[in-house]
Amino acid sequence: MEDYDFIDGYIIRERTYKPEEESAKATVFALANGYMGLRGAGEELPPTIPGVKGCYINGIYDTPQGKLTEREFPNMPDWTLIQLWVDREPFDPANMGELLDYSRELDMREGVMRRHVRWKSPSGKVVQVESERFLSASHLHVGVIRYRLSVEQPVHIELRSSIDGAVNNRWAYHFKRFTRRQDGEEDYLEAETFEPGYRIGVMARHEVHASAPVQVERDDPTDRCVQTIFTADLQAGQAIEVTKWCALYESRFSEGDLYSLCRAELDAVCAMGYEALKAEHVDCWRRRWEASDVCIEGDDEAQMGIRFAIFHLLAAAPYHDDRISIPARGLQGQDYYGSIFWDCEIFVLPLFTYTQPQVARNILRYRYHTLAGAKRKAQQLGFQGAYYAWQSQETGDEQCDLYVFTNPITGEPIRSYFADEQIHISADIVYAAWQYYQATGDQRFWLEGGAEIAVEVARFFVSRVQWEQEGGRYVLRSVLGPDEYHERVNNNAYTNALARFSIQKALEVLDLLREKYPQECASLKSATGLADEELVRWRDVAEKLYVPAPDPQTHLIPQFDGYFNLRDEPVDETRKRLAHPDLHPGGPLGPYQETQNIKQADVVMLLYLLRDRYDTETKLANWRYYEPRTAHDSSLSPMAYSLVAADVGMVEWAYKYFLYTAHIDLASYGPHWNLGIHAASLGGAWQAVVNGFCQLELTREGIRFLKPPVIPAHWKRVEFRVVWHGQPVQVCVSGDSVSLSVLGDGTVPVLTPEGRTVLSPGERWQWRYRE
Repeated sequence: MEDYDFIDGYIIRERTYKPEEESAKATVFALANGYMGLRGAGEELPPTIPGVKGCYINGIYDTPQGKLTEREFPNMPDWTLIQLWVDREPFDPANMGELLDYSRELDMREGVMRRHVRWKSPSGKVVQVESERFLSASHLHVGVIRYRLSVEQPVHIELRSSIDGAVNNRWAYHFKRFTRRQDGEEDYLEAETFEPGYRIGVMARHEVHASAPVQVERDDPTDRCVQTIFTADLQAGQAIEVTKWCALYESRFSEGDLYSLCRAELDAVCAMGYEALKAEHVDCWRRRWEASDVCIEGDDEAQMGIRFAIFHLLAAAPYHDDRISIPARGLQGQDYYGSIFWDCEIFVLPLFTYTQPQVARNILRYRYHTLAGAKRKAQQLGFQGAYYAWQSQETGDEQCDLYVFTNPITGEPIRSYFADEQIHISADIVYAAWQYYQATGDQRFWLEGGAEIAVEVARFFVSRVQWEQEGGRYVLRSVLGPDEYHERVNNNAYTNALARFSIQKALEVLDLLREKYPQECASLKSATGLADEELVRWRDVAEKLYVPAPDPQTHLIPQFDGYFNLRDEPVDETRKRLAHPDLHPGGPLGPYQETQNIKQADVVMLLYLLRDRYDTETKLANWRYYEPRTAHDSSLSPMAYSLVAADVGMVEWAYKYFLYTAHIDLASYGPHWNLGIHAASLGGAWQAVVNGFCQLELTREGIRFLKPPVIPAHWKRVEFRVVWHGQPVQVCVSGDSVSLSVLGDGTVPVLTPEGRTVLSPGERWQWRYRE
């Protein structure tokens, strides 16, 4: 964390340029606006450097040519490229000359990245480059860079501003053809992907102000690049400022000619001017922060971490469209192919459910739009209903390979079971939908696709269970739980509990619709072919599906059948037995399968999600048992241990895992940290504060405090806003009291261990939980 200064509560600034770490830093300083994301690399860097530059459009995927065969986000043509020559010497602070002064900052309050570089060329000429960029939050197809160059001696300068399609995509190539146009003031490059053949149009227009005459030329140096060249002879103290306006459109979400769409968008924003567009953009971010900010007084490290987490999640959110979601690495990188995982519903969604429910609704509606793909997957595997893709993209069809890993010793592919046995993904989606309903009271959601999701997921699990005659119960055999190191296990506690939960909630939703919307309920049953006889079986499965219970003596829950019979040894001992550093640690070839050591929170994750069903003694016993046996080889793991630690009053442990979770991208913890944000971890940091330390939940009955808050002793206060059933409420938690202020025009019930009260519009209420 020593790499960054934290300024004014919202600005993260680095003052030392480390080119070798640029792939990680480009993630930290990335921007996004829900439609697209842009990594925070310097303008002068070429787009061919692996893992550094990147621009991605949410919902655009391609099956590439090359070593990589999985469909992924294609890296869009690089429209940020601005290269400088000073007396014919390239401005290249990473490799030549002398860097005299440097800073790069992410202004999270405004959604802006700024960069300052003072550099001496090899021949001794000193120049200063200052740039500012943002992806407009009000005009989602627009990105803008303001680039200002000033000189300290007389020099000849040349600026080449390009749109370059020769971008790096790790091991693959995504564009099969390019079209170039340079009409009027615009540079335009159109690219077409291989499959399904999306077209992407990128247009740039420049506005120049200078202290000396500037010559302008146009060039198309390659078949996939267009550029505008600015040259000038500057005297000491003179400057040139170039504003680069860019628009991006694609053929999936846009109707009409892409060139015309780009040009019309640039006409609109250029007519506004840079300052007006930026002011509009900053105002959008003001409203987002007003809804979702978390203020932690007394701990700058925690404040920086939680605001960083919130910023990147707000940046990636689909405010504008319910056909897209938030990928595992956000819109800030290409790792995990830009796909949607359970990460979104379980880890990311709560922030939006509690603070911006319309965005949460969009995210859940994505699962309705991809329901057909989930039904196809279930059918292909011989089941009914909807089995959602472990790795989902625009259609909902499974994108996860059955052979994800390769044996580094033999070169043979290794069979994996993410795609066909990690069935908890469908239950996770229903769980998230139910939490959304509890917080919002949005019954229309069930009528507009939510009930159909619940029905088809319940149908899937009912078709997936098997009857065990000896135990007189239904079981789920050969599954993969959240702990991905133990494959093909029977009766994973997390999976069985969430499966039963999803069937129960489907039945409750149907009861709700039958009572309040009988006509719509009848239409739903007709459309899904749901008969009363089928519901009888659902109720039987919901009642008799086996969920491993805590042992009455030890209070321990077995992660799966036979778990406690496995070898028990320290995690480090298991790690040492990995045959090759690149071998997948799980499954029959890895060392974990035969031990009790696990990849990530599994039972402990269950104890958080269904926290009201387990007592403190059970939570404490299982936390203490599983924590030393957890490798935390997934960024999804620490948040669960933080949350359950808070539930049982282990505040120091909760704080330790919260900081790890919040700082994972700032501190570059763990694997793959350079290819996008860890969205699940960042969402988990928010949950650790609100649901963990503050012990707050939004339930159908009102705002509930499960027990008195347990904020760290050095925190003076925590303040944030939630929305319960459409009513915004300001929450302030200190070491001895909670205050709530109703900002809406409705009443808000509040439940604490001491009882229930109902707050009136405008009322400020205080609960002193500690004398």
